[in-house]
Amino acid sequence: MASLSQDRGRKGFRLSFYGLDKRKRSMWLGGFSRRQATTVKTNVEHLLVSRAAGDTPDVHVARWLGSIGPELRKKLITAELIEPTADDHGPATLGPFLNQYIASRKDVKPETLATYRQGVRSLIDYFGADRRLDSNTAGDAELWRVWQATEGNQRETERSEIAESTVRRRTGLARQFFTHAIKRKLISENPFDGLPATVRGNAKRQQFIPQETIYRVLKLATCPELRAVIALSRFAGIRIPSEAVALTWQDIDLEAGRLTIRASKTEHHEDGGIRFCPIFPELRPYLVALYDRTNPGIDCPLSAPVFRRWRSADQNIRTPFLKLLRQAGVEAWPKLFHNMRASRETELLAEFPVKDVCSWIGNSQAVAMEHYAMTTADSFQRAICGSTGGSIRANQEISEDDTQNEKPSETRVSEGSCDPVMSGPMGDTGFEPVTSTV
Repeated sequence: MASLSQDRGRKGFRLSFYGLDKRKRSMWLGGFSRRQATTVKTNVEHLLVSRAAGDTPDVHVARWLGSIGPELRKKLITAELIEPTADDHGPATLGPFLNQYIASRKDVKPETLATYRQGVRSLIDYFGADRRLDSNTAGDAELWRVWQATEGNQRETERSEIAESTVRRRTGLARQFFTHAIKRKLISENPFDGLPATVRGNAKRQQFIPQETIYRVLKLATCPELRAVIALSRFAGIRIPSEAVALTWQDIDLEAGRLTIRASKTEHHEDGGIRFCPIFPELRPYLVALYDRTNPGIDCPLSAPVFRRWRSADQNIRTPFLKLLRQAGVEAWPKLFHNMRASRETELLAEFPVKDVCSWIGNSQAVAMEHYAMTTADSFQRAICGSTGGSIRANQEISEDDTQNEKPSETRVSEGSCDPVMSGPMGDTGFEPVTSTV
């Protein structure tokens, strides 16, 4: 029923047989001795007979199946000689499965792996490492999400709850992990499907940082590198620290007024994560000061990094910046560098086309509107004062032809205010013109 043969130049045996569907199949037993290959052949023939009769394998074949390794089991499953079990697909419990998934993701950056590990920790802290994957229900996932929102803070001891955006992000990770389990046929459905996972902007943690605040802090900074990196964050909106530490001197073209920014976050995009940003007037003095001090092209190559200090893992920009804020008497705001980046984008959106601004800052228009652009009191006040924001000028004169049958308006604007003050009594119709009766 089955036969063994050898391939020239290869160590091992090829087992050939006809399956129950009458198709010829073969199985390569690499590295097997003739005795081992003969044992496999004998047991395969028993499996073919029992499968054809619809019986379970006898005790001797069952004992042999329990002794073989995963590679041979996989070949027997592929040949449809035995049925796969949950253990054949991989770890059936949460801890081993998640650890194996993390170890397999060699295609993602260390920062992404760190985010994955946060998601793994949140699941194991609640369910336990020994929880079977197929035992999780949609109700369990819902209760986990409630726990995340109220008790899932793993960093700050002062509060146990976490922001909604973080809950959504971790829910998305949990869904991703369990989708992978479905693909590996460990489970049949994803208990996290249907839970909100789209990350929204958190208006409560958004704060516009005025330029005056940053100038106060910069006056106290004695390190030119620290001054430049703070200026790059607030006046160019670059990502800190990733885009700052990636800058080389050849990326700063002071003559053309252009920065070349390399974003590791988006290097998988079509543009390779490279974008260009103007060197704004507010930013230029800090780059010039650092350039004059470093003397690139003479004292160091143009390919040298602009910021050497924060390329080491034991150095960070946040700590000295927080120290400067305390010295300046400024209370640290949430999302320290993100809000400076968002403040710059908000300013630029008020003056330049949104497509240009998003190109300079390095995000999409949808992301800019959801996570970066902020409403400002200044815009509101300018609207009150008569700015229409469109092509029609505010307070433009009405032509004489239009005023022949109209009396001049009796409104006046009080000094020091933009609010119109109405003089004279209001008619029975109020502000609206009389509408004829139909």
